[in-house]
Amino acid sequence: MRVALFCWGSPYDIISAYGVSHTVILYSVWCVVDAVNQLPEFHIEYPRSLAEQQKIANGFEDKSEVGFTNCAGCIDGLFNLHKGPGVTSYVAKGWLVSQSEPSPDVRGRMLDFSIVYGGALSDCLAFEGSGIYKDLEAGLLHEDLVLFGDNAYLNSHYMMVTLFPYVSSGSKDDFNFFHSQLHIHVECAFGMLVFWWGILRSAIPHNISISKTIALVHALAKLHNFCIDEEKDDNFGGDYTVTDVMQNDENYMMMQDQGYILMNVNDTGERIPLSLVDGSHHLDDMPRSVQRNWSRVDDIVGGVN
Repeated sequence: MRVALFCWGSPYDIISAYGVSHTVILYSVWCVVDAVNQLPEFHIEYPRSLAEQQKIANGFEDKSEVGFTNCAGCIDGLFNLHKGPGVTSYVAKGWLVSQSEPSPDVRGRMLDFSIVYGGALSDCLAFEGSGIYKDLEAGLLHEDLVLFGDNAYLNSHYMMVTLFPYVSSGSKDDFNFFHSQLHIHVECAFGMLVFWWGILRSAIPHNISISKTIALVHALAKLHNFCIDEEKDDNFGGDYTVTDVMQNDENYMMMQDQGYILMNVNDTGERIPLSLVDGSHHLDDMPRSVQRNWSRVDDIVGGVN
């Protein structure tokens, strides 16, 4: 399946390298996608028990220099590129709550993943159309636990965002820094997902339907979790590379008509697809009255001033 996803637009390469026709490869891919999405063992759902949520919070506390105890996950959006007739457009957005475990590295499992709206919609409104939003409104998170998001979202009793724009010093800037120190893990998790599955770094061909595209991305998110759960295998340890094969895949994708998404490297050497993460980081389509009602700094962080 991995070969087919990296070499989607290259039937002759597949035939010559593996002796299997392009049609057979794609048929096999969709069989695998359907099978993965139907397996109950691969189902992605944020845990409801206090013990499991507290386990997530303990993992993030372990990664926080100031000891944040209330982070029960981090949330952000990921674009999926789809090549429409004559134009490349953003058509779907994925949502992730990333899990950290008390271990030497951040695992980056998908704890929730939803694709509902097109990429032109703001992150905030797209989030409100997801299943986890409805669960959060109904009291999914236990008391004193919140999700960490960036300024594409609104504050609430279950969401704490980087509250203070345009600050460069003082306690407000410190809060933003230590908040972002945890929130970056969700971007790193997206980086792992997109790095492993090269099809997500280029526009999916226009002859692949939107419903198939959404099914494909859901399946890849589930396989992402499976790979992390099976990371006892050395192939999935360390910096999550797959040796020299990745370089060949990148060279191929860079030459394709549908484009190629650059993987930016952050200060710690982790790859993050920045152009796919923050494309709808805006609140232009959110009514001002809602923003005022939800963005109450004092209710969320109290003593920060």
